[in-house]
Amino acid sequence: MLIQGARILNDRFDWEYGDLRIVEDRIEQIGQLEPLPGEKVFAAEGKNLIPGMIDVHMHGYHGISCAAKTPEEVKNIGVYLAKEGVTGYAAGIASSPDEKAFRAIRNNVIASKEWKKSNGAEILGIHMEGPFLNPVKKGAMNEKAIVSPSAVTMRQYLDLSEGLFKIMTIAPEMPGAEEVIRMGVKYGVKMSIGHTNATYEQTKTSFSWGISRATHTFNAMPSLNHRQSAVLGAVLNEDTIQCELIGDFVHVAPEVCQILIRQKGTDRITLISDSCELGGLPPEMIPPELPYVIGRAAYLPNGTLCGSICTVAVCVRNMMTLGIPMNEAVRMGTINPAKDLGLQDEYGSIREGKKASLVLTDDQLQVSAVWVRGKQYM
Repeated sequence: MLIQGARILNDRFDWEYGDLRIVEDRIEQIGQLEPLPGEKVFAAEGKNLIPGMIDVHMHGYHGISCAAKTPEEVKNIGVYLAKEGVTGYAAGIASSPDEKAFRAIRNNVIASKEWKKSNGAEILGIHMEGPFLNPVKKGAMNEKAIVSPSAVTMRQYLDLSEGLFKIMTIAPEMPGAEEVIRMGVKYGVKMSIGHTNATYEQTKTSFSWGISRATHTFNAMPSLNHRQSAVLGAVLNEDTIQCELIGDFVHVAPEVCQILIRQKGTDRITLISDSCELGGLPPEMIPPELPYVIGRAAYLPNGTLCGSICTVAVCVRNMMTLGIPMNEAVRMGTINPAKDLGLQDEYGSIREGKKASLVLTDDQLQVSAVWVRGKQYM
């Protein structure tokens, strides 16, 4: 297929006008190209061609949980995400009893192995959000499922995931955390501070153990205080720490998003949805046993936020409303999450040889066409 006449966001995240050829599941050529005999041509004049967006922290969408009981259920999430411009994601697994967590890992591994282009967005990783958290900052987590960090359990996660385990959220102040953090780093898992009540000093120490990210920055951690800056003081002042940001404008106010972007820069922010399975559902389709929706987010009956109901594509659009140029907003939802997963050589930007996971949009990032590894979805 030849996508012709688009404004292409190149690998340097600059704009250039041209054509892009897809062969099978890869980007074959970029430039001023002529159609080959019999080649399908997609006219893209007046549109922007950007990398497919990637969500490294989401728990479900359109009524389906990433911890669904069967691989077949899990596979269906990708179809709905692809239509929104999200072409890959890390399945978020919240703190759960061992057997439920083990089942969720196995199901996502199977779904990833059995992925076909008809399944839509790819499962590119697993994000274990717990269970090694601080109950004081549990948020919407099941407190009974939160346990002390355990190298034995960590080894089980690593073995079951068959390399798909890419990110873990952990509270580094909990006893046993250092061993687990160092083990995760050793096996290529990005260790992320979150659901934590750590002090500034404890947070700084955790960086030396291998913490390299902050999970949903500002949420489920102490607020920034001018005398006791705690986690945020360390995270915001350390240039190497990558910060997740829920960009729905509910979990973090727009002006605070601006502060974070000014402090960290767009290279060091990964936009996430932290969506729950309510995402994308009209109110009449919400099962009564699930949390209810107020406005633009999901809440537990006690009023605790328990996730967004949007996609990371919405978060990217929201950043643009703050005056962030489209190319920089897209960076936070594409190449940055690809780097979080260690997959930047295959995904997250537009370059010859990379996977042809692409999105065609207007200047407001409204999606008009999507390709996942060369298969068109819209």
